[in-house]
Amino acid sequence: MEPLTPGGDKSDRNLFPFLARMEILPEWEAAARLFLKAGGPVMVLGAPDTGKSTLSRYLLYRAFTAGLPAALVDLDLGQSHLGPPGALGLGLYPPRLPGDDSLFPDGLWFVGQTSPVGAILEVSVGCRVLADEAARRGRRHLVVNTSGLVAGPGAWRLKKAQLELLQPSLLLALDREGELTPLLRGLVGKEADETAPPKTEDRRPKTLPIRLPVSSRITRRSPEDRRRYREERFRRYFHQGRRLSLPWPGLVWEGQPWGLGEPLAAPELADWSRRLGVPALCGERQRRVFLLLQDPPPEHRRDALLDHPQGEPVHWISWTGLHLRLAGLLDAGHRTLALGIILPGPWDPQSLALWTPMPPQLTPQVQFIKLGKMKLTPEGRELI
Repeated sequence: MEPLTPGGDKSDRNLFPFLARMEILPEWEAAARLFLKAGGPVMVLGAPDTGKSTLSRYLLYRAFTAGLPAALVDLDLGQSHLGPPGALGLGLYPPRLPGDDSLFPDGLWFVGQTSPVGAILEVSVGCRVLADEAARRGRRHLVVNTSGLVAGPGAWRLKKAQLELLQPSLLLALDREGELTPLLRGLVGKEADETAPPKTEDRRPKTLPIRLPVSSRITRRSPEDRRRYREERFRRYFHQGRRLSLPWPGLVWEGQPWGLGEPLAAPELADWSRRLGVPALCGERQRRVFLLLQDPPPEHRRDALLDHPQGEPVHWISWTGLHLRLAGLLDAGHRTLALGIILPGPWDPQSLALWTPMPPQLTPQVQFIKLGKMKLTPEGRELI
């Protein structure tokens, strides 16, 4: 495929409609040329509403039209353009066309919340896993669209971890009013204010930071706009859903104790039900006791968890508290097959009912279930 003129002609804009809405700044075009030459992971950095997704699409477009297989890793949990919110997404171009904001991308990594705060490890690991998958599938040109978290210690830890894990050739920083200066200096030192590659004796590839202006066509969105965007993405994702049952005894709950210990016998469950004042539906023992209760125990009964006669620590979750929780359905390699919503209803010791777009034929591949921190209706509405 012959390279096209930056910005494309009329027929090009018909194939890539997002180009018609873009302001292609000279600095963006210069960065795109560097991306075509450098390849490798390129991180796009910026505060909310600075055009990270727009720039990422343009970089993919330039690689695509130059005949260079490329990939996008979307790390924006709340305002994702690849996959549903609450998950990281991977897209491959081709076969996709730049501008394809699919809810069902070529790879997913479930996190279970719409902010990276409190999930720095999960997001960092996920970005590396998806980047490795892109490389395994022959994508030398990789764009990593990061989240809008750019201020405070959490932002530095997150971006620093991603920088160390990815070792990107370029760090493209969309800086509106100098708000990225503290973060950039924390990531790359005084080189953040330089335009030439830093001199170093380090044998590792060195990241070149480049500040880019923000397009005048980028508009700021309110928190309500962002919530509506998330809910619309969730609605469309789960619109293709169906009720699906997974075998409860065969599941391991990632990040939770279930499926790892010895089941408690019926007499012990009955004793816990009496002591806590709510039905104990099931339980397991590892180095501590784990209970699944019908409902949260009354406050005045919770002392029973502290003065357990065997002195074992006790952990509990409630079945009603799991209703409508967002969950990730993972295979044996901990790869995300799909997202699901735990459906309300009486607890069944043999099966767990979820609402999910995952095809039924993939059910035998589900080995792990990972609980998210969000609750959703099957129509995609967020519940507080």
